[in-house]
Amino acid sequence: MAIRRGSARTRAAAPFLAAVLALGLVACSATPTAAPTVEPTIAPPPTPTVVPTESAQPPTEPATPVPSVVSGGVACSPADLKASHDLVEGGAGSRFTNVVLVTASRCSVDAFPAMGLRDAHGAELVGSASGGPGRIDLDPNVSYTSAIRFDNWCDPEPAYPVALVIRLGAAEVAVSGSSFPGEGDMPPCNGPGGPTLQAGAWEAAP
Repeated sequence: MAIRRGSARTRAAAPFLAAVLALGLVACSATPTAAPTVEPTIAPPPTPTVVPTESAQPPTEPATPVPSVVSGGVACSPADLKASHDLVEGGAGSRFTNVVLVTASRCSVDAFPAMGLRDAHGAELVGSASGGPGRIDLDPNVSYTSAIRFDNWCDPEPAYPVALVIRLGAAEVAVSGSSFPGEGDMPPCNGPGGPTLQAGAWEAAP
C-alpha cells in the first residue's frame, strides 16, 4: 500500500495552523479599549490690579467763624427815652420795682442799665454801674422792662420823695412814678457795705 506524503505534511502542519487561526480569532474578538477623555484645564482669569485713586470728595476747608452780633444802632439820648416804674414792693429786707422804658426812635442802650437814686433836693443817694456787658437796640413799637432791687440802707432818712434815674454816661433819664422807696420805708441796714442798687437786663415787655 502506498504512503501519501502530501497528506502527512498536511497533518503535521495542522496543529500550527490551528494555533495561528485561534490567535487571529482572539485578536478579532477583543474589544479595543477607548483612550480616556482628558478635559482641557482652564486657567482662572488674572486678578485685575486695583490702582488706588484719590478721593473724589473735595478737601475739607476750615469752617469760617460766624461773627458775633453787635448792636449797630445809634446811642440813645435822654430826649429819645421815657421811663416810669411800677408799684413798689418789699420783702427779705429789700425794696423792688420794675422800670418800664420806651423810645421815640430806634437807638441803643446798655443791655443792663446803670441806675441811681436822688432825694427831693437832687442829691445822689446811691448809684450803680451797668450790671453786665452788651447793648440792646430799642424798637419804638416795643416797651422794655428792668427789675430793680434796693437794699441795705444804713444812712439817715433822706428827703422824700426819692426818685430813680437811668444813667446814660454823664446824662440821666428821670424815672417817673411814686417815691422809691415810699416815705419812711427805706430798706433796713443789714451790715457794712453801704446801700446796694441792682438792675436786671432790659427785656421786651409781652
